[in-house]
Amino acid sequence: MSIRHLLAVALLVVPFTAHAAVDCTAREPLLAHVCSGGANAGLTCTPDLTGVDPLICLSARPAEADGCLGAKCVIKFEDGAKFSAELLIVADDNVSQPDEAQVIQNAKAVTVVFNFGGKKGIIAQTYQDLSVADLSTITNPPTDKFGVTLSEQRLRQEADLRPDGKAAIVNDLLFRPQDDDLADAIRGMVGATGNPVIIKVSSVVLSDHIDGTATTLRMKVKGGFVLP
Repeated sequence: MSIRHLLAVALLVVPFTAHAAVDCTAREPLLAHVCSGGANAGLTCTPDLTGVDPLICLSARPAEADGCLGAKCVIKFEDGAKFSAELLIVADDNVSQPDEAQVIQNAKAVTVVFNFGGKKGIIAQTYQDLSVADLSTITNPPTDKFGVTLSEQRLRQEADLRPDGKAAIVNDLLFRPQDDDLADAIRGMVGATGNPVIIKVSSVVLSDHIDGTATTLRMKVKGGFVLP
């Protein structure tokens, strides 16, 4: 996830504005949609997001102006290309030098780890704010494609329960693109061509630390690949 391009899983991936992340009504239209079934099956469509709950992400919606003639307008996923993993997001608001001889305090970093298990193994990426050459900027948290910042406090908010009893991240991480390096690695592992996105999140566990070590958010995810 160059979280800056996302993440993002999206990785990771998990940001802080009015809502912990950018609303689903902003994320979903960025992905290609087609009509599922009916006379217009396979034709490009735009999901109708009128009056929907912006915090609930769905892969299938009615089409605007009934463009699918009664059929659903669905995200254009690549057939047969899916992945499952344990996703670990590690946020550290005070990165340490191993020998403790650090000259910059409160440097921030976020690491996203996809553990696919077995022979598929692990794919990981670490993000910092590297937007300018001045090293002091690494005290700023990295931000995703939508300008949402990633920090220990962000992870705590993502673990908060919404009125439906689910952790915020269950929907906040859906349909977010990964950065180029991470996306290429996941595509190569699966043998897919589309853009990998997370489509389901479950079993969310927060390990919150205030002792100087990082805060972690662990969960199970399922993903697919969205075609252009």
